[in-house]
Amino acid sequence: MSSSPVLVLDIDGVVSLAQPGSAHPWYATLKADLDLDYEAIERGFFGGEFMEVLRGRLDLYVALQDYFTPLGLADRLEAFVAYWFDKDSVIDRGVLAQADAWRQRTGGRCFAGANQEHHRVAYLRDQAGLGAHFDEIIYSAALGVCKPERVFFTNAQARMGVAVAQSILFVDDKAENVDAARAAGWRAMLYRGPESLEKALAGWG
Repeated sequence: MSSSPVLVLDIDGVVSLAQPGSAHPWYATLKADLDLDYEAIERGFFGGEFMEVLRGRLDLYVALQDYFTPLGLADRLEAFVAYWFDKDSVIDRGVLAQADAWRQRTGGRCFAGANQEHHRVAYLRDQAGLGAHFDEIIYSAALGVCKPERVFFTNAQARMGVAVAQSILFVDDKAENVDAARAAGWRAMLYRGPESLEKALAGWG
């Protein structure tokens, strides 16, 4: 078990910038591009079965098949996923550069810690290039539990092989996740843009 400094970055809202609620969400032109209604998909899928997908209890494609088939849209499934993954990978390369520089300066390890499912993690790691910047992507579907549940953080700490919780600095754009990380003994900061990260990393490790 290691006690050397560890940096853990959230993905959506910190590393990837096209999440719901952002200035330019990935689905902004979904209707025009694929003639699919995001609000309906959000109500019928993302607000329902998708939580089981995020916890690793249901495969993404199985869940989407169950949603699209009754609507007569089963043939659109592959196109929808490809569109979603592509549009939802607006990566902040400046943030990754900060993490890379921190790791080089301190010799510490860097992980992503996120609520994600298996297929999108594989895409972000291999196609969007996140794998080159993190020792590992630690995510909810692999752990069986989502942030902000405490077990997410205890399981993630064990997976990272970290002995001392205070040797972890966790960066997330959601206050409830930051609070939960602190309750689990981690150091944690609320992400408010690249400048906030730069300031935190200057004095960390």
